[in-house]
Amino acid sequence: MFVHVVKSGETLFSIANRYGGTAERIRAANDLQGDQLIPGMSLLIPAGPRSTLEPYKIREGDTLDTISGQLGVPPHIIQAVNERLDEQNLVAGETIWLPVPLRAEKTIDVNAFMIPTGGGIDQEILLDAADCLTYLSVFHRSVNPDGTLSDIPDDKLIDWVKAEHVAPLLTVTNFEGDRFSPDLAHVILQDANIRRQTIENIVNLAKTKGYQGVNIDFEHLHPEERDSFNCFVRELAEASASEGLPITVTLGPKTADDPNNPWMGAFDYRTLGGLADRVILMTFEWGWVGGPPMAVAPLNMVRRVLDYATTVIPSDKILMGIALYGYNWPTPYEEGNRATGISPKAAVEQAIRAKGHIHFHAESAAPMFMYRGPRNEMRQVWFEDARSVLAKFHLVRELELGGISYWMLGNPFPQNWTLLHSTFQIRKPD
Repeated sequence: MFVHVVKSGETLFSIANRYGGTAERIRAANDLQGDQLIPGMSLLIPAGPRSTLEPYKIREGDTLDTISGQLGVPPHIIQAVNERLDEQNLVAGETIWLPVPLRAEKTIDVNAFMIPTGGGIDQEILLDAADCLTYLSVFHRSVNPDGTLSDIPDDKLIDWVKAEHVAPLLTVTNFEGDRFSPDLAHVILQDANIRRQTIENIVNLAKTKGYQGVNIDFEHLHPEERDSFNCFVRELAEASASEGLPITVTLGPKTADDPNNPWMGAFDYRTLGGLADRVILMTFEWGWVGGPPMAVAPLNMVRRVLDYATTVIPSDKILMGIALYGYNWPTPYEEGNRATGISPKAAVEQAIRAKGHIHFHAESAAPMFMYRGPRNEMRQVWFEDARSVLAKFHLVRELELGGISYWMLGNPFPQNWTLLHSTFQIRKPD
């Protein structure tokens, strides 16, 4: 399986004919609702070599044939994944994308977050991805100031998760109202008695509910909570180990350790990486709902975070965060104008309706397009597609990471799950 980027004038039938397949197979592989295509759209071709994607800067003297020979991939597969690649006129210094063949199997852990509603829709959402998951982090139970935990309608979901041979994780946060609260975390972390009561409640609830692990997702901590957060995770790990409950810690992205940093100073990667069984890195939200239009998870920034993290955390403990969503911004950007969330599938459908052109940004390895909205306003959409996730999958293999964590289920992205199965072996809990 490989990626073909639609060129101007191509149709589903001409692409199928080029590779000796059928339009029906390509339509099914990409969950297409019709035959309409637009330039820059990524299609999975259910044939040929399995591969990831790696950026390559063209050198003087390179030809398509020499690159093909070094890579061991036919020239037409390289051309397929690049929107414009004139084999007679390669320009030194330009970045192209190379489909790197998979030389060996790699087994990884895959986690995804999900918010339970208590209704049947939970099972539908789960079943779309269950065969690709090792864990499901049920989001979320917040800690109250007295160490008790909030309630959520998770009973049915836990049963469904276990039936699909996926391990449910109890996700505990410092959420208060509609946001993460550093002050709430301070109350929990600084008082030894409340901290001890919180840990006891977490372990007891996990056992009672049938969870198979605990995920701690405390965010926006004050930098001075660094030592107390380390202490909390250490005490929780000790208490959980006696009950056979592995501990996962979700951490914000950082590229160096500055204990005084107001956003990330409290996250001691080295210590927490030693205490936890798994570490989820939130390598997304550079493009966010209240900021200017840009890639949600630009590859260059994800790479910087992982390059640092793997120097202080065992790489096989790290689950790299991947966003199952994008954002749709009004443009030009003005402070206070907020974006709306959009799934990858919905983003492509919007681009098709608008008869747009999807552009793939070289540095961030992310697709985007612009269109005119219903009130004649210009809008800009950044999202994830087959190319962007394959480029991130390449980092998992290159840096020998433990796996991937998705935020969050409920945003349709069928290409992702197909590629995940094609690229990795996914570990199932014992």
